[in-house]
Amino acid sequence: MAAGRISILALNAVMLAGCSEPAAQETADDFANRIGASGATVAVVQGDASASGAAGAQVPQGTDATQLQLVGNIDGVDLGTRTGGCTFQEVGREVLVTAGNAENGKGAIRVGGALVTLDAAGGIGAIRSGTTFSAQGVSISVAPTAGNQAKREANMVVTDAAGVTQSYSGDWICG
Repeated sequence: MAAGRISILALNAVMLAGCSEPAAQETADDFANRIGASGATVAVVQGDASASGAAGAQVPQGTDATQLQLVGNIDGVDLGTRTGGCTFQEVGREVLVTAGNAENGKGAIRVGGALVTLDAAGGIGAIRSGTTFSAQGVSISVAPTAGNQAKREANMVVTDAAGVTQSYSGDWICG
């Protein structure tokens, strides 16, 4: 009888220990797969332009372009044909999502609640190394630390049409 109680107590302890394990951290490869940049060239389907998530090619009138918001859902963003991409995270908050192929690059930000599509100078190689993204009313320069790691510290400077700048420090995560 006592052996049965000890077995039940031991089983309960094992079950409770299993419940208390912290959730696994997302790896750079998991992130790349989640955003669809796992190394394969993928053609992105153009979203419905009338959908609330559709991105524009310019910063909305009266919006402070230097105050980036969490990008969130990018279903309406056409990042074009891509072989990879990078994301800038400020304190775990994705504020710039990018993708590119050998020749071209694109990015997306959210300002004033609206998604804005950006064009990049160069393709995926330039994006991974750090480049400048722009749309009417905003320019964003990303400067990651040297190296080839999937996740590197980086600085990002956002400049609006009037020349006002805002600097962000965070992580440049590429896949």
